[in-house]
Amino acid sequence: MRIGRTDVKKGLWLVVALLAWIGARLLPAQAGLDPLASAVLGVAAAGTVLWISEAVPLGVTALLVIVLLAVTPGMTLPAALHGFSSEVTFFLIGAAAMGAAVEASGLAQRAARFLIRGARGSPTRLYVQMIASLPALAFVVPSAITRNAILIPAYREALDGMGVDKGGRVGRALMLALGMLNPLASSALLTGGIASIAAATLLGGFSWLRWFSLMAVPYYALIVLGGLYLRLMVGRFESSVESTAVPPAAPLAPAETRTLVVLGMTAVLWLTDSWNHLSPAIPALIAAIALLCPSFGVLTWKAFEARLSWGLILTVGASISLARAMTESGAAAWLGDMLVGQLAALATAPLALLAVLVVAVAVVHLAITNLAACMALSIPIAMTIAAAAGLNPLLCGLVVTLAVDAVILYPVQTAANLLAYESGYFAAADVRRLGLGMLVLTIVVMMLVLPWWALLALPLAGTA
Repeated sequence: MRIGRTDVKKGLWLVVALLAWIGARLLPAQAGLDPLASAVLGVAAAGTVLWISEAVPLGVTALLVIVLLAVTPGMTLPAALHGFSSEVTFFLIGAAAMGAAVEASGLAQRAARFLIRGARGSPTRLYVQMIASLPALAFVVPSAITRNAILIPAYREALDGMGVDKGGRVGRALMLALGMLNPLASSALLTGGIASIAAATLLGGFSWLRWFSLMAVPYYALIVLGGLYLRLMVGRFESSVESTAVPPAAPLAPAETRTLVVLGMTAVLWLTDSWNHLSPAIPALIAAIALLCPSFGVLTWKAFEARLSWGLILTVGASISLARAMTESGAAAWLGDMLVGQLAALATAPLALLAVLVVAVAVVHLAITNLAACMALSIPIAMTIAAAAGLNPLLCGLVVTLAVDAVILYPVQTAANLLAYESGYFAAADVRRLGLGMLVLTIVVMMLVLPWWALLALPLAGTA
């Protein structure tokens, strides 16, 4: 069998990843880094290299990360498998079941006909409508993961109805926007997801209105500017190549009605979580049970098994385990202090300090994929630096939040993006290109939003 250049390149990346892990295990520990933290940092380096390069499938990298964590002195296999007991992993399974039910019941096809009718056969109009609808959809379905589980099948059906090829530019732009811009609409809301709740807690607590007034402007600006950049990045859209005549809407089928009822009841449970005190994963799993239950459900377990991506589940679980190991071993604190802690030298140039802070946090996020863990590490360090530099610590904490949320450089960094990536419409290289563009846009938006924050009694200089 002939070995191609691509195979050689992937093999080299695999060697680089393993050498990074071996080096971390064998080389003398750096100052402030004990052997356990050094070994965990080596696992993070190996996993990051493989997840970015895709030298092996994502699920295989996840299994390798679990094995490397488990053989690290001071770690155990149960600790390496911690991520698979996380509510995020089970929330993702529930959301995947809801997405599969939307497609199997016919709701995705109905939504696709609605989208095509609204776009009037124009892929460009379809894209613009999607970007414009993201903030409103976040109010209806706060979770970006759940929105993607529902929207991805609908837009896939819409693209098929327009006769647009899966490898085309339109599908790439739509799915990249769902993966990387759609979550920003959630974070503009205090109740929108893990990112906003974790940041608000770390920063001392916010009212819903206070968070929205401060963060809606930068997040919505990033969605619009990111949408424009993405449109330029992918190039001219293809034209619709098939007839887009849409038949009149038929009455809801029984399967569609049952699916809507389950989705509605799940949304009610999420919106009343302050009263029922349920983890978001519980309503998602209840919905999965109902939708998979014989007689009432709309798809069989066997059909769901065929649709569920084990690579997705393994990757999310392994990345959560790695983030926890980084935090508990002290490797995360060392990495954060090494990168973010060096910014104190820029105290006399506050705008430059903020710009470099965005870049430093993006680098930390490469190794710590869990949003809450990355914020838990970066926000306190950034606030300490801000206080020393005479800047507003609260403002710097919000800048960190924007950077963690908006700058995604490889598919595994967020579950919402991984869902979109699994659809097969874009490659890891597309994520990097959009992520680098979002890095620049985050710095620009952060600079432009400073006067708005000052109007809301959040000046750049001074205390929170």
